[in-house]
Amino acid sequence: MQRIAVIGAGPSGLVAAKHALDAGFDVSVFEASDALGGQWHTTAAHSGVWPGMHTNTSRAMTAFSDFPAPAAHPLHPSADQIHAYLHAYACAFGVDRRIRMGARVTDVRSGWTVDGEPFDGVIVASGRFRKPCLPRVVRGFRGALIHAFDYAGAEPFRDRPTLVYGNGISGLEIASDLAPRTLVVSAFRTPRYVIQKVVDGVPSDWQWYTLAGALERRALPADEWSARQRERIVRVAGNPAQFGAPDPSEHPFGVSLCQGYLEHVRTGAIVCRPEIASVEGTTVHFADGSSETVAAIVCATGYDIDIPFLTGDLALFHRTFPPDLPGLAVIGQYLAQGPYFPLLELQARWIAAVWSGAVTLPDERAMRREIAQPPPPLDAHNMLALTLAEQLGVAPDPEDWPDLREPLLHGPLLPPRYRLCGPGARADAAARFVEELAAPLPDLVAV
Repeated sequence: MQRIAVIGAGPSGLVAAKHALDAGFDVSVFEASDALGGQWHTTAAHSGVWPGMHTNTSRAMTAFSDFPAPAAHPLHPSADQIHAYLHAYACAFGVDRRIRMGARVTDVRSGWTVDGEPFDGVIVASGRFRKPCLPRVVRGFRGALIHAFDYAGAEPFRDRPTLVYGNGISGLEIASDLAPRTLVVSAFRTPRYVIQKVVDGVPSDWQWYTLAGALERRALPADEWSARQRERIVRVAGNPAQFGAPDPSEHPFGVSLCQGYLEHVRTGAIVCRPEIASVEGTTVHFADGSSETVAAIVCATGYDIDIPFLTGDLALFHRTFPPDLPGLAVIGQYLAQGPYFPLLELQARWIAAVWSGAVTLPDERAMRREIAQPPPPLDAHNMLALTLAEQLGVAPDPEDWPDLREPLLHGPLLPPRYRLCGPGARADAAARFVEELAAPLPDLVAV
């Protein structure tokens, strides 16, 4: 395999191209937009990132293993800072010179060709958050109706009662962004626990996504693990019912993330309601028989998979390789709890290692058995990271690193840990891991 096409120049495409180049491939990156960055290219029509938005993942975990985040970044960097980081990453490794801007891909065919141009392999890195999903029940609403993808900040909603539908991270962040400016109705189908982005100065992705947590989840029956996790979350973050939100304890276990949402519920700036039953004009009726009249609805109701240049469903081994289509790989087409950048890098390194011959995939039967298992609706960062690292052969055994045993087991899954051993190991990985672990957490600028 020599020539590789990468579709998309967002974080997935950039890290895929970087590691394909490292493996010696001739790489071409196809980008439909006029600049790299994907969703972080905030002025582009395809971006759903609103001005002033900050990441919900920490600085150290919103970076790649061989290109640490700038020390000047706050704990949760701004969208513009992430865009600048991605641009610097691409330039540092020569990926920028491989990008064809304004090259929207319309046809990919086995063999492989991209819009008729021959390649030996294709990496689909076109993004998971491209096709907003609007629920049918809201389509007759007579006020302003948008998807979270089109949310551009709170000011247009000032003094206009607004319903935010959905309680994933975007739904809670938008509701909290609106709360100081207008009355917010937060409606959702299933109550979730809400963890804060920062507790006692420590970011959530340092607390909740550890190797020990992943190993425990693997070892325990699902019900027992859920019970333990509920108890931990209530102890650290509280039960939403204590703040006036619905009690999640009688529902399937689910978690969302936002710093100030529950406090806004406590003060009455955000009013919680169950799922929408029907809409009449600007009056919204809910499943419990209550109703609210609002001027606007913001639907934080997710995204449909959108890979228009490929036909058929893709059955992927560990979210990455389709056994039926050798020479094709996919990055980032999943919903994850926690940081994405380290997961994307592990996928990119795994693809490059498999295609260069450094790592071998399991036999087809084993891959199909794994694919047949129903995937979780959301991939927990530590679970997917451990799986990908094991497949690549870069999951360090804490017992092999006595000086790092405790932080490797119970600390954050900082990207340099995946450079300690296996393909792509670096002599400076241990020092980098310790440096990032010991770095003082920057002041909390935005949460």
